[in-house]
Amino acid sequence: MDLDPLVDSGPSRYAVESDEEDEYNPLEQHDAKDHKEHEFQVKIIGSVPQGTSLLAAFGDAGRYWAKGANLGEQIGAVFVNDIQVGLAFKPSWTKATVIVSESFTRLPINGMHEYSSSLISTLGPSSISILDVYPSPTYISSSLIPQHEAPIRYISSSQDLEMPREAQPFAPPNLVHSTTSSALLAQIVTQTSINTGTLILLPFPRVPAPPPKTLQHSNFSHLMQDGYQWSAEAMNTAHRLLLRGLGHNTSPQWQGSKRDLGISGAATHDARSTIGEGGMYI
Repeated sequence: MDLDPLVDSGPSRYAVESDEEDEYNPLEQHDAKDHKEHEFQVKIIGSVPQGTSLLAAFGDAGRYWAKGANLGEQIGAVFVNDIQVGLAFKPSWTKATVIVSESFTRLPINGMHEYSSSLISTLGPSSISILDVYPSPTYISSSLIPQHEAPIRYISSSQDLEMPREAQPFAPPNLVHSTTSSALLAQIVTQTSINTGTLILLPFPRVPAPPPKTLQHSNFSHLMQDGYQWSAEAMNTAHRLLLRGLGHNTSPQWQGSKRDLGISGAATHDARSTIGEGGMYI
């Protein structure tokens, strides 16, 4: 009878020893340093109003929108582990508080929930409108849509919200993999019958890079860099939709960034002047 040596004999001694040394043990105790790296302490400083509407703009879309939104002077900031992640503004054209987040550093996946839930629980917004992007090349739809025809999409917790034809629903099975999804979910979980949450998504021609494994220090040079430049028409539509999600029937024009308007000079090289009018927290 033929015998299979792989069945009838034990593994070589070196193989057992190698497995014992190299195999990852999920029950292994991690030291305090590893545990601390996975803790996220969110702190909001400055005179940031509570209980008002909240307009939160994230990432590439938030940075580009903020440059032409006439936000005024910065009134506060949001820090995660003493690293500035968000800028707070109170522009004259809305009663809402504006938070521009992840414009010069990005949150790791395990810090997104803590950040968004802290914003919602601390500020307690009556309603929230959020701006972010979706990767149009990977968006699943019944027909192929070229980038230049990709529409602005939205998700809303309110069935009564009327959207213009320029905006299309963000339909399943597509998913949002960013802090914005966590922020919208946090608002929905805590909302009452009068609270609403709306997510406005600009089409992005590339698949965004995955979130970092750890939170990096702020890089303010990112404020001068645009991951993508949307048309003024698209930005004005997004601007109008954001305010409609907060119950505003009218909205001021999105003015365009200084680079778009052809303004040059030392001010354009000052990162503090690209979003709002700067402030003590930058």
